[in-house]
Amino acid sequence: AVVSTQSTGYWDTRTWKPISDFQDEGALHCTAVGLSDRHLAVGSDSGVVNIYNRDDLLRGCSAKPLRAVMNLTTSVGNVTFNSTGELLAVSSKELKQSLRLVNLHSLHCAPNWPTGKTPLNYVNSVNFSPNSGYIGVGSSKGQALLYRLTHYPSF
Repeated sequence: AVVSTQSTGYWDTRTWKPISDFQDEGALHCTAVGLSDRHLAVGSDSGVVNIYNRDDLLRGCSAKPLRAVMNLTTSVGNVTFNSTGELLAVSSKELKQSLRLVNLHSLHCAPNWPTGKTPLNYVNSVNFSPNSGYIGVGSSKGQALLYRLTHYPSF
């Protein structure tokens, strides 16, 4: 996916031809994009992350988001899916503790993590281990924080 301030384009990089082009609903400036087998997530400078059905975009259907995640209040810096496409991590490095996990089955943010006591500081990067057993968070303090996701039995 290619993002500009005006529109979001979904391209086939093998042929360098556009598949779909759409205006990200409600976003003035797109700041981050993530792609899974089923979803496309686009983050904006307002903190909103729109989640789209990838199949709808490939068919050229109207680009209405499945969900607009409005749990961040500053510019989205990271939009990362886990390997199975069940979880989406969204974060901003402009405000402390700005990380949210979105369950893509329910399209809701995890209400119990991170907590106010989770020492995230300013989040610079986020990624999942290959089998989603861990989530790694890079902070502005130079720390690499590793958290176990016990829902996934393998690492």
